[in-house]
Amino acid sequence: MASRDWIDIESFEAIDDIGVFDRPDIPKVEAVLSGAPEREWQQFFAVRAQALEQSHPGLRMEILADRLGFHTRAAHLEETCLLVNDAVQGTNHDYAAQKAAEEKRIADRDQEVRDLLARVKSFNSDWPPEPARE
Repeated sequence: MASRDWIDIESFEAIDDIGVFDRPDIPKVEAVLSGAPEREWQQFFAVRAQALEQSHPGLRMEILADRLGFHTRAAHLEETCLLVNDAVQGTNHDYAAQKAAEEKRIADRDQEVRDLLARVKSFNSDWPPEPARE
């Protein structure tokens, strides 16, 4: 997998919404990602995020460009940040496995084409077939 496909969390930032009138009950944190993930990577992340959100009621994660936003209380910051990081790293592994499988399928198909070309060449060298004699 190319290094641009591997996403890391570089840092976490608390969002200061003290002056905002209509705000959620739980404060927001953003994880600063090492790059803006591709759409395909985000689809793998959505699967992990949904599983994590189901096992941790109240946790919601969303990716906007190179940021991953989620809400957490100060008392649970470390635990939540570790969960979010695990989701990102797990997505990297899932995405890498899918890419490797895709590359293997392409290599297998390419080998089959090479084998086919060799067999057709061999087949053509004996063409046309001798007519059957009775």
